[in-house]
This record gives sequence, structure tokens and C-alpha cells, in this order.
Amino acid sequence: MSNWFKIDYLFTNHMPLISTAVLRIAVLFYLAFFVLAVVLSIMKRNKKFDKYFTLLMQKIANLALSFSIIGMILLFFRHQLVPYLGMRGWTLIWWLICLVWFVYVLKYWTIVIPAKRKELQKKREKEKYLP
Repeated sequence: MSNWFKIDYLFTNHMPLISTAVLRIAVLFYLAFFVLAVVLSIMKRNKKFDKYFTLLMQKIANLALSFSIIGMILLFFRHQLVPYLGMRGWTLIWWLICLVWFVYVLKYWTIVIPAKRKELQKKREKEKYLP
């Protein structure tokens, strides 16, 4: 596990082949995120959700779809032992990018949506008394 903090381990051109069990687990993991993206894209078409929650579902679907597709491409390069595109470091960088992206989506869910809903409620209360 300490190898994940060494640059020469992450960005080496001579990589061993991925074991079949790890490959299957990784493919299932990325496929689960792809299915999540498809399900959320279908669910956002439902009109029973408000516009803020629909936008949140779209943001999560975009994250899951990007994570799964690029993750599968990086996994393919790694499995085929492509010298520069299959390095372990690209996968680590991609996971860190997705983690930051997830934090922004989480911020939208916990901070922005409640503020916008409160603002909309105040606007409705104000307009209730106007002709």
C-alpha cells in the first residue's frame, strides 16, 4: 500500500498484468456506475421532482457516466499494457478528480439547494399578497 505514494510506482512503463479477479471487480464497479447514470437520467424525466432535485440528479448522472466511461478506458489501457496511457497514476489522478467533483455535487446538494428552496419560499410568500 505504501507504493501508492511513490511516483516511480505510479508512472512506470513496465507494469505487470492485472489479475483476472481484480479486472472483473473493476469492470463490475465501473458498470455499476454506468447503470446508476442511466437510471438517474431516466428518473430525471419524471415530473414529480422539483427542478432543483432534477438538476442534482443530472449532476450525479454526469459524474457517474464520466467516471465509468473514462475509468473503463483507463482500465482497458492498463489491461492491454499500453505504455504511457496504462500507467497506474492516471487512474489515481482520475479518481481524485472525481472525488473533487463529488464534493462539488455534495456542496450543491447540502448548501445550494436548501438556500434556493428557502429563497423560492420567501418569493412565494411575498407574491401571495401581491395582486
